Amino acid sequence: MAAIVVKVDAGKVTVALSRFALSLSGKDELLRTIGLGQLVSVRRTFRDQGSPGGSWPPLSPASLSWRKYSAGHKLLINTGLLLNSIMYSVEGNTVTIGTGVRYASIHQFGFDGTQSVKPYSYIRRQKSRDTVGKFSITNKAGRSQTVKRKTSSGIGTVNVRGFSRHIRIPARPFLIFRPEDPARIQSEVQTWVAASAKASGLEAV
Repeated sequence: MAAIVVKVDAGKVTVALSRFALSLSGKDELLRTIGLGQLVSVRRTFRDQGSPGGSWPPLSPASLSWRKYSAGHKLLINTGLLLNSIMYSVEGNTVTIGTGVRYASIHQFGFDGTQSVKPYSYIRRQKSRDTVGKFSITNKAGRSQTVKRKTSSGIGTVNVRGFSRHIRIPARPFLIFRPEDPARIQSEVQTWVAASAKASGLEAV
């Protein structure tokens, strides 16, 4: 049987391996790919209303009535502020997915506790007729005098005292790993490693 001889150019292999090692050290491109893929995954979770789909607790009847939402209202995407604020960042060997929106953690982890509300005022439109109020004026003689005068029709100021209320918001986690995410990330890593090896010249040797 004829012997099979494989010749390897050690110099080319050494150079290729050096290039490959250098490319592996600069993995920002890979981390950005993973970050972008995870942002797509987060948007899918919002669209599906949880993972598995539909797993987020629905709004209570009281919330639906108070906000005048329809029964098919999509959770956490009323204005799009929370969804559009979610970004990724790359630092060193880490890619981080997150948001700076203050109330994001309440929806991610839920909240069950007491909230203090400071005193406040608001304008309320009323269906009643013109109302009459008492006002102090200075008459022509320079004396203070109390008179009755009609106030603006249908508009009144409501003053609310400070109070405490119990709030329960169920957790609706959106920053999660979906079941398909690990396989996607593994595929992204394998593709990047293969591309780095090819660019380094390992396939040619």
